Amino acid sequence: MQRDLIYVIDDDKANAFLNKVMFSDVGVENVKSFSMVEPALDELRRVCSEQKLEEFPVIILLDINLPVKTGWDFLDELRTLPCNFAPAPKVFITSSSDHPRDVNKAKSYTEVTDFLPKPMTEELATRLRDQYLRV
Repeated sequence: MQRDLIYVIDDDKANAFLNKVMFSDVGVENVKSFSMVEPALDELRRVCSEQKLEEFPVIILLDINLPVKTGWDFLDELRTLPCNFAPAPKVFITSSSDHPRDVNKAKSYTEVTDFLPKPMTEELATRLRDQYLRV
């Protein structure tokens, strides 16, 4: 049975912690945090190769500005994952900036569902839970 898993990919530890707290406050406990792109991609590759649908994220909250590889790099590599068994995750770009350049670039990726402001709020966590999870 699929669990409602959320990935948070953000190098800001305080923000990653806040995301977990906000989701926990609305009854969502299954949140995995990554501070860099490559470990998140490695985990997705493993889940895909082992066809472990229950370990595949339903939602990915993705920061743009990350060390080594950016959120844009993550999106480019996400396209190449061989996960034919699972519905694509809903990817949300999270940023404290709403610079038109970033918003427009996010819209150019079909994988991106929306561009969300930081920090996470209980209202936003509730909306994401109600729209995309079965909690």
